[in-house]
Amino acid sequence: MTLQGYKVFLVDDERIIREGVSQLIEWDRLGLFLTGCAPDGLSAYDQIIQIKPDIIITDIKMPHMDGLELIERTFKLLPDTRYIVLSGHGEFDYASKAMQYGVKHYLLKPCDEVDIMDALQQIISELDMQKSRLSFYELMEKQLAEALPKVKEQLLRDCLLNRTFFKHEMEHYKKILRIQDEKVRLILFQLEAAFEYVELYALKNISEEIIQFRNIMLSTIVGDKFIIMIEDMELPDIVILTSQIKEQFEKLYKVDLTLAISNHCTFADIPQVYHDALQYLKYRFYLGESSIITSEEIDLERSSTETTTANLNYNNIVMAIKIGNAEDLKVELALFFDKLHELRCEINVAISFCIELITTIVRQTMPDKINENITKIVPILEMKTLEEIHKYILGVSCVITKVNYEVYSQKNLMLVHSMVQKIQEHLGNEELSLQWLAKNYFYMNVDYLGKLFRKEMQEKFSQYVTRVRIDWAKELMANYSHSKVYEIAEQTGFGKDPQYFSNIFKKYTGFTPMEYKTMIKQGTHY
Repeated sequence: MTLQGYKVFLVDDERIIREGVSQLIEWDRLGLFLTGCAPDGLSAYDQIIQIKPDIIITDIKMPHMDGLELIERTFKLLPDTRYIVLSGHGEFDYASKAMQYGVKHYLLKPCDEVDIMDALQQIISELDMQKSRLSFYELMEKQLAEALPKVKEQLLRDCLLNRTFFKHEMEHYKKILRIQDEKVRLILFQLEAAFEYVELYALKNISEEIIQFRNIMLSTIVGDKFIIMIEDMELPDIVILTSQIKEQFEKLYKVDLTLAISNHCTFADIPQVYHDALQYLKYRFYLGESSIITSEEIDLERSSTETTTANLNYNNIVMAIKIGNAEDLKVELALFFDKLHELRCEINVAISFCIELITTIVRQTMPDKINENITKIVPILEMKTLEEIHKYILGVSCVITKVNYEVYSQKNLMLVHSMVQKIQEHLGNEELSLQWLAKNYFYMNVDYLGKLFRKEMQEKFSQYVTRVRIDWAKELMANYSHSKVYEIAEQTGFGKDPQYFSNIFKKYTGFTPMEYKTMIKQGTHY
């Protein structure tokens, strides 16, 4: 059997051959369709252009236009069409000229149906193989398109974290991602309050929407920061665009946003420029949170100081506390203190690291209560062992983590209530969908919103919307009996297809709209 039925057209000036081939070939068994016959090339050509057959069976010598000319003219418009040439004695010189058009199947007259079916089966195999190959290429292109965003994110993340690339490897990435060797800038976004990763993705969507007329070459999320790489622009222009992003995000999520804009650089200089931009963010202490920081505000070379090579990481600990994940907090704190223990640095230095850790935790996870909680540093100064300090910081951190967990649970509930409100406001809008709400109101990941809605409402978003619309339709039928079914369908957001509305209505109620309206008149509806 073929992958898909193929169309066949037969051309021969001998009626007995046309009728014989038409009747004797088992077209159905081969999965073929004989779409037409013609006695000469001239009359066949016009039909072939309309029908566009996959296979043409043609004689060589015919009046008005011979088979060779027919093949030549058809090949120009239908280059993928395959041919079976029927030749008489002495006609092979003509037939051999057709080889330049890819003709591979020649049958010497008189030929029987077995010969023709063998040739047809060979061509069917060729066409099936070609179709499979095309489908494979289309699948590969689709998978590549789906993978490209993730590849872009990973490439930028690797560059930021100073992963070493071989030259040919980097050139390959640039080629598939269409990255030119031109000046670029990095923009770092830092949220200044407890947040969920979904809010970083919302920030990503807002950024791409506002800077859409400028090419955001790459973007990614590293830890608690969202980072984009854009084509170089004048700094004042970037400040204007990023101010719009900042204003829109803070208005929607009530979370302060601090930005760092790097100097322009080449692709190869990204690791160093990223390091500098991270240093910019540290100057929130002087410039205030919710700032847009550039190299014009600070001087890294003048203000740099000697730092330890301990390479201790607070970010993962702070992130676990922010998102209310107690298990991750315990793991990350254990890793921190294991590293500190391995260093065996001087006691006062170890204590200073611990003070820096708890200060970072308090400042970044409870900024509104910093004065109240800064006193938690004092007990560390009197502790005697690293283990004791570990247990103390774990206890303080767990209290904050529990608070954040409860806050985010309440935030999720409020978000779902907001979704329900928007559903009610736009119930009559045919475009209302989870994706539509995410794009126009919440700037969040669609899958996340769907899972959150189902968790809180115990019902899928689409099912909820349909059920509420049906309830509204029933109410309209009861209160406005003169309304037409198509009017109710449009009013309740089912669009201009009353049949679709009727099908959905019966699925949910067990009755068609007309049956339900009759029940209303009889007082038997519910």
